[in-house]
Amino acid sequence: MADSSAFETGRGRQLVRDALLIVGSLIFVFPVVWIAWTAFKPAELSYKPGATEFTPTLESFTLVLTESSVPLYFFNTLVIAMATTVISLTVGGLAAYAITRYRSWGRKMYFLFLIPILLPPITLVVSMFFVYNIFGITDSRVTIVLAQMSFAIPFAVWFLTEFFRELPVTLEEAAMVDGDTRIEAILYILVPNVKNGIFAAGVIIFIYSWNNFLFPLLLTGEGSRTLPVELNNFNTFEGLLVAQMSAGILITIIPVLILAFFVQKQLVTGIAVGSGVD
Repeated sequence: MADSSAFETGRGRQLVRDALLIVGSLIFVFPVVWIAWTAFKPAELSYKPGATEFTPTLESFTLVLTESSVPLYFFNTLVIAMATTVISLTVGGLAAYAITRYRSWGRKMYFLFLIPILLPPITLVVSMFFVYNIFGITDSRVTIVLAQMSFAIPFAVWFLTEFFRELPVTLEEAAMVDGDTRIEAILYILVPNVKNGIFAAGVIIFIYSWNNFLFPLLLTGEGSRTLPVELNNFNTFEGLLVAQMSAGILITIIPVLILAFFVQKQLVTGIAVGSGVD
């Protein structure tokens, strides 16, 4: 009887957890489904949420891809996100390695790298604008990459330090005894052993860069802005272009959804290992 009661209690808890997961998933998925539903509507019906009798059309996607700056901004967003990710992982990874392998103040004070992460980005924009203006690099992709690295590099340092700290130094020392240089030991011994952490940090930085709105809006002009900024341009003086904005949102989020779908296992593994969860 006790076993049956325990079984029923455990099964009841599982059912509650499953129900909560389903409800939570619906809450997060519903806006995406609604946007997709609106994007395929004719423009004249996009303002009518209850309209269900219509023939799906690609009219909004055609307008977005041919009569707006979405293709250019898509390219800008991709280049900026990739550059931010690669540079931040390289610089942040080397800094994290130095903190864990050499005696320096960084070994005890690396948590200070959390400060740029915790600061609201708006607090940095004014100073960035004046500095970039002095060096003549405003209104370019380089401007946004440098601005986003103010978050991405500290995050990479903070995130990867724990991975490097868990890896025994003896592995690198053994490789160097066998004739490898320190660079070779890092590339062939350290990197393969912390690849999950590097991968997880890279995905988080890429998504952050892809979705960033503030820096491209305030630090650049029309030629080097990104997709999130272009979405704001569908709110015109004539009103909100609902169908076209919905199509633009889909074009913006689909690459990130595809990336998240294919790398979710590696991402979860990397975060779990970095947090000490087995």
